[in-house]
Amino acid sequence: MNPERVFRFVLIGVFCLFSIMRILYYHLAKRAGYRTVIEESRKYSILLSVFICYQVFSFFVYLFLPEWLSWAAFSLPLGTRAAGSSLAVFALLLFLWVHRSLGHNFSSTLRIKDRHRVVTSGPYRLMRHPMYSAFYLLHAAVFFLTKNWFIGLSWTLGLTLIIILRVKREEEMMVRHFGDEYSSYMKRTGRFLPPLRFRGIFKNNRGAV
Repeated sequence: MNPERVFRFVLIGVFCLFSIMRILYYHLAKRAGYRTVIEESRKYSILLSVFICYQVFSFFVYLFLPEWLSWAAFSLPLGTRAAGSSLAVFALLLFLWVHRSLGHNFSSTLRIKDRHRVVTSGPYRLMRHPMYSAFYLLHAAVFFLTKNWFIGLSWTLGLTLIIILRVKREEEMMVRHFGDEYSSYMKRTGRFLPPLRFRGIFKNNRGAV
């Protein structure tokens, strides 16, 4: 089979599974019936919606009208693109871990509901925003799989802009609602990656075994 076709199938499969996962956990959280007590301003929700629409549009252009983006294509070894497939699978597994850890606390927008709690299990034990980390991994995988610098660059810059605009406000929102509980949680976790001190813990655990 043509390798290009294989990588396109991988992309389609990854985004189908990702979409199914998001929809399932969105409905799970919605059925819980929690009442919103704090929510982000509408303009940031609109910006996120615009970015998502752009991603969907450019993704379908890449799949069905590739000649429109051929000017941004570049060469990559098959091994590197195959590594992109592995990275995409890893990103999906991290997304699943994050969603399972959030459970009824999941929300696609910045909002806090009346029965929300500070999640400190799963990847949240080590970092405050593993969802954003998973998105970066997925975007890196897309860059390798599409071998298109325009898609890779524009998607990553858009994601970075969204995160810059959201992450500080998100943490301020959490501190305002949960107070010292979240402030203490921030001190012992990294923002997008585990704090360096956990490396020593992992080494000690390996030595004890």
